[in-house]
Amino acid sequence: MMHDLLIKMAEKFCQAAEKEELPEDSDNQNTILKNLEKLETFAARVKYAEKNLKRLGAGSSRVVFVLPDENILKLAKNDRGVAQNKVESNPKMKSKILNKILGKAKNHAWIITQYLDKIKESEFEEMTDINFKDFGKAIGYGLQDVADTTKKKPKCFDEVSKSFVYKELERLGEKFNLMPGDMSRISSWGTRDGHPVLIDAGLTKEIFDEFY
Repeated sequence: MMHDLLIKMAEKFCQAAEKEELPEDSDNQNTILKNLEKLETFAARVKYAEKNLKRLGAGSSRVVFVLPDENILKLAKNDRGVAQNKVESNPKMKSKILNKILGKAKNHAWIITQYLDKIKESEFEEMTDINFKDFGKAIGYGLQDVADTTKKKPKCFDEVSKSFVYKELERLGEKFNLMPGDMSRISSWGTRDGHPVLIDAGLTKEIFDEFY
């Protein structure tokens, strides 16, 4: 049943892209970005990006591509993606542990971020002296008001909450209503200058309530 539904959704997505005429292919980054901003449908933008850029991965709301200058393009594939791009590109949301936003479309159809190497849980611990699973438990407890959950205080909380990475994420989470789920997944982290950096910080409580 679910498989059939996904197939139908994929077919509709492709049909929407076929209805909008795509610009000519290009290997020029500025041209590609301008063309993506001009296209009107999510499906057409994704289809054009697939033809002109290297795809790195995808989630439920955005598709990630590598640009010619080796930075990262996060392309929205639905309204959720636009909302998350808008959050991540908020100029007020800056921190040493957040990935830098290098550019954005006026309609937030895409944003550009730095390419960062992903890290393993063991590498996170080497950089912070904090076990990553303990960190996930602590941040989930610390931001439970944002996530609207009730959690028991973990044994590791007092120790983890002393760290810079925890204090900074708690500050950002409370100020911008960021959900702790992405923060507690190692796939959401990269590394820059020898310290961990959160590379996926677009999911707020408001977006979660509206779209999920």
